[in-house]
Amino acid sequence: MEKLRILILNWRDPKNPDAGGAEKATFEIARRWVLDNHEVHWVAGGFSSGHKIEYIDGVKITRIGGKYSLYGLSPLYYLFSLRQSCDIIIDEINTMPFFSILFAKKPKVALIHQLAANVLFEELPWIQAKFWNIMEPKVLRMYRNVPFITSDSTKDDLVRIGIPEDNVHTINYGVDQNIYKPGVQKSPIPFLVYLGRLRKFKGVHYLIQALRKVVEEVPEARASIVGKGDPAYMAELKRLTRELDLTNHIDFCEFGYRDSMREKVDILQKAWALVFPSTREGFGLTVIEANACGTPAIAADVPGLNNTVKDHETGILVPPKNIDALAEAIIKLFRDEKLRLKLSRNALDWSKKFDWNITADRVLNILLNTINSGD
Repeated sequence: MEKLRILILNWRDPKNPDAGGAEKATFEIARRWVLDNHEVHWVAGGFSSGHKIEYIDGVKITRIGGKYSLYGLSPLYYLFSLRQSCDIIIDEINTMPFFSILFAKKPKVALIHQLAANVLFEELPWIQAKFWNIMEPKVLRMYRNVPFITSDSTKDDLVRIGIPEDNVHTINYGVDQNIYKPGVQKSPIPFLVYLGRLRKFKGVHYLIQALRKVVEEVPEARASIVGKGDPAYMAELKRLTRELDLTNHIDFCEFGYRDSMREKVDILQKAWALVFPSTREGFGLTVIEANACGTPAIAADVPGLNNTVKDHETGILVPPKNIDALAEAIIKLFRDEKLRLKLSRNALDWSKKFDWNITADRVLNILLNTINSGD
């Protein structure tokens, strides 16, 4: 196979404190390309502790500007420094694309994990969210002739807004079975975990409210909320925990996705269930990682999560934002050992269908086909 020089444009890189599942997925793919002797150059925004140039598992990271100025600087950086040193561009769309279609003649693909308009009403004032709800389809349709790479659930959204179906290629995420695997034993007491970025659309406040009802039925229940994110939302979650008198039942672990891997895996291994009450996901990577640890998921029945959770086979799906239904599902799983063991076994089997090596090969083939077709 020919050696490729791949340029990734993404507003965050794997070491950025705000990096999440999207960056993790991209990096897991990119580092496998390096192992296959391809060159990968990732251009991202800078942050206070980040070096301008750094190599992570062979992936070259260059940081320019900041979270927002990156978008204005990247065309200049490309035109003066990069256009002769890459074969294809991955324009990774996290709310805003890089508009590489306007300044780069090289072949390119658009990598998008989920549409932002679906979640911004949870995050922004109504008028700002409504503006982007109107603008996002218009912006993405500018890329209609560029191959898109996304998940099954986001494919439906892209086709709905006018992206040709033949131009949308779907992938699954993967899981490293050498890292994520069952532990020696589960927690001796009923124990839940949420693991992910802390943003309002993730719905962690619904979990806390549901736990108030859970502990009335299962007083020994405990939960860990693991992740970093919006400081204001974190403060809101801690305030809600105090108001509902749950401080003895919930602990907060502020880990980023590259921090304290051993501790995070240990939590997933000991948990009786992962709870993921998000109002929208592109894929739900944490669900598969938990499954690989023999831990089923209780998740909101929304796109992205209902693609990764098989209801009452590998976990339990509940209506989104429904606190009573979430509490009932948790109590049911806590009390029904037979169900819990069945879901755990099935979840582990299900996780073995997801392989980063297969995902990396599929994306690479899309890149090669794009180059060869002259797009």
